[in-house]
Amino acid sequence: MTEDKRKLRNCSIDIFRYLCAVMVVGIHTHPLSELNNKVGYICSDIVPRIAVPFFFAAAGYFYIRKLEKGQNPFFPYVKRLLIPYFIWSVIYDMVDFMVREHTDMKSFLQGCIYRFVVTGSYEHFWFFPALIFSVCLTTLLFKVGSRKMLIPLSIFLYIIGCLGCAYYNLAVQLPGLGSLFSFSQFNLIRRVLLMGFPFFICGYFVYKIEERIRGFIADKILYFSAGIIVLIWLAEIYAVRMFGWENNIIITFGLYPLVAVTLLILLRNPLPAYRDFSDKCAALADFTYYSHPLFMEAFSLAGVWLLHREISATPMFLLTVSTTFAIGLFVQKWKLAVCCSLR
Repeated sequence: MTEDKRKLRNCSIDIFRYLCAVMVVGIHTHPLSELNNKVGYICSDIVPRIAVPFFFAAAGYFYIRKLEKGQNPFFPYVKRLLIPYFIWSVIYDMVDFMVREHTDMKSFLQGCIYRFVVTGSYEHFWFFPALIFSVCLTTLLFKVGSRKMLIPLSIFLYIIGCLGCAYYNLAVQLPGLGSLFSFSQFNLIRRVLLMGFPFFICGYFVYKIEERIRGFIADKILYFSAGIIVLIWLAEIYAVRMFGWENNIIITFGLYPLVAVTLLILLRNPLPAYRDFSDKCAALADFTYYSHPLFMEAFSLAGVWLLHREISATPMFLLTVSTTFAIGLFVQKWKLAVCCSLR
């Protein structure tokens, strides 16, 4: 990375992205759940819910900022996404081919292509098709002069997504929504259209209001607002669970302002003195997100073979985070292509 590009990076965002990657590991390993179900639920199903939405919002902020400035970032950005996605897809497909029986090579290759293009080549890689779709749709609407549609459209889609997740048992009774929510591919629709795209445009929303509020909203007021938003978000989760409205709490109404205010706070505090540290965090965030299921699978097999039992949730979390951290530093040092930044 050149010195000019490094000066443009926001160090606090790169640091927070690594924390988000660790939270994603928490979603998949459920730390502390074997000690206390409620604490485990908080650690794996509540606190980490900001992680992937923040990835989308940060990507949207920096990408659409370039569009607003008249630049043409589409092809370089998509290329930068496809390089690590393709490399890691090949890795995961090779592992899948080796550990599972596949009698029909043609069907296996067709499945690999379908997953790569549509659903994500591995479970957590749905992020890539959703992000690329968001980039394509946003760029198209900019090119045809319809950028004013982006924020209203994304909010409308996000409302539908919340109704299908946190308020499912209420919304499923509404005409039309019940059929949508029961559609076999609704989970894919939710990830791409009702979650990925809205949070990508959340970054655009933050870009639009950032300078407008800088002059008359002090940092203390912004922090106080963030605290209020956190309380509202937690109260919403408590309410939908208490009344049994939810199908899941992957997205809720309170999560959108929480992601927005978090991004605003980080933008106000770029931490330029931590540039070298943030460079490492940027690489670690990507490597941790990409690779953690591989290490989880390896540790699970090792536990069965060596200890004759499954590794419990908290040790699995700690082993995965520490291993991805150590190997990720090596990858960052040698600037390998598998660690290309998503920003």
